[in-house]
Amino acid sequence: MTAVVEAPPTVTPVGAVASRRRATLALARVEAVRMLRHPVTVAAFLLYLGPWAWILFRPGADRYPVLHTTVVSLQMAAMLVLGGAALVVANLATLRERRHRTDAVSDLLILPPAWRTTAFLLAVLALAGLALLVLVAQVTLLALLPGRAGVVVVFDVAIPAGIVAVLGAAGVLLALLVRSPIVAPLAAVAFAAAGFVSIASVATGAAWGRLLPMLPDEVPFALPAALVDRPSGRHLAYLGGLALVLTALALLRSGARARVGVPLLAGALAVTVAAGIAQFDRDERVQAARVAANADPSTLETCQVRTGVTYCAFSDFTSWIPAWAEVVGDVSALVPAAATTAGPPLAVRQRVWADGYQANGVFGPADEDATGQAQQASDAAAGTPEAVPVGTKWGDDESAAVLAASVAYRFVTGRTVSGRASACGGQAALVVWLAGQASPRTAAGVRALDDHSFGALAFADPSLRTWLSVDDRDAALGLTLLARPAAEVAPVVSAHWSELTAPETSLEAAAALFNVPALPAPEQGASTRCEG
Repeated sequence: MTAVVEAPPTVTPVGAVASRRRATLALARVEAVRMLRHPVTVAAFLLYLGPWAWILFRPGADRYPVLHTTVVSLQMAAMLVLGGAALVVANLATLRERRHRTDAVSDLLILPPAWRTTAFLLAVLALAGLALLVLVAQVTLLALLPGRAGVVVVFDVAIPAGIVAVLGAAGVLLALLVRSPIVAPLAAVAFAAAGFVSIASVATGAAWGRLLPMLPDEVPFALPAALVDRPSGRHLAYLGGLALVLTALALLRSGARARVGVPLLAGALAVTVAAGIAQFDRDERVQAARVAANADPSTLETCQVRTGVTYCAFSDFTSWIPAWAEVVGDVSALVPAAATTAGPPLAVRQRVWADGYQANGVFGPADEDATGQAQQASDAAAGTPEAVPVGTKWGDDESAAVLAASVAYRFVTGRTVSGRASACGGQAALVVWLAGQASPRTAAGVRALDDHSFGALAFADPSLRTWLSVDDRDAALGLTLLARPAAEVAPVVSAHWSELTAPETSLEAAAALFNVPALPAPEQGASTRCEG
């Protein structure tokens, strides 16, 4: 008897491709879960979020973030921690067959090497998605703070996820090029070094830092959103191109067909080069706005009047006005009522070093005088003569002390801090005492500034092109008075206000009023230039 056996159905190429696609997606899902649950991933996200949460929620934490600047600072941590973890985890996942010596068995499975590589590359997107969710949560939490300033740029929020995708794809490619798990940690260290180099490139004015995974700011302080020229969208496209370049190289390395890998590589290179070059295009309108903001910021500002004091801030910084008003009120409460109404009405105007920033912060006397004259002229033209300057740095003790000292200087001398201002003798000691006595926070700020100063106590804000300096000998008297109870010092200040604020009152005369010995004069004289 003869049996008839039917031949097995022939699997068509289309069916084979569909089967491989389903298997690839299934493997990608499994690998994505394994990458997300990997101890390196868990440790990286804890290391990333732990310090940030402590900084945000600790007592006395900064509650005045500038959103578009804070997001940029998060990119550095994302590259170092999250990106480095993605590189290592993706590398280890791709090398798992090699490490477990099951690569020969894997070759017998339905998925060829190129399809398995595709699964690993797709799994990396889970790490990028998690990074994006974490960044969105961070930015949302910061945006809910009542003192937040600035705006949220969506592309900037997405850049850390792009960094994770790039470094994850790099981890897969490294596993295909070098069959050793030690290479990925070494590469992560190299990327960390590149991040620090990018920060240094900003300080030296180099623009090539935009070709690195993170997109550094041009200046080390916050700028109003209208003055920011960050090619965030183009940089995100650049990262996408880099990720596709690494993807194409990984696929070609794992045996993908040239008709698939080569066009993908060519297109990815075109996107990367075009987006990379486009990052260096400057927005002339923003540059013109920066020049105008340096000369006259009033055209970009919104003003409010609180208890008789005019406060003018850039439109996205008006949420800081209540905090400024609190410091001004604390200083005003320490001076006689007649002093608060002497001279032009008190005003506080926000300024920023928007154009021509010098990394070393050094400029000559001619520049100082020109800066001071331009500031006074623009303030007078805006209807706020002798306005007290305040920068775009706020939320810490030092910035509160700088504003308190500037307000005290205006009450004591009748002038505002413009260019490089200074105070000497009795005026200087009184300014230091008023600034430190205003509140516990300003007192801590004055002491912190004194610890960081040499030769003179510098009330400086890095975002301003102006600062106030007080010689150490003069500042010592003010610091000595701060160590005494306010009930002992305040009556003397009120009774001898006219004498203490007179330019001719020496340090010795002021010290005698408080029955405090003054430090001996140095042999070569004071190191601070005094204004009469």
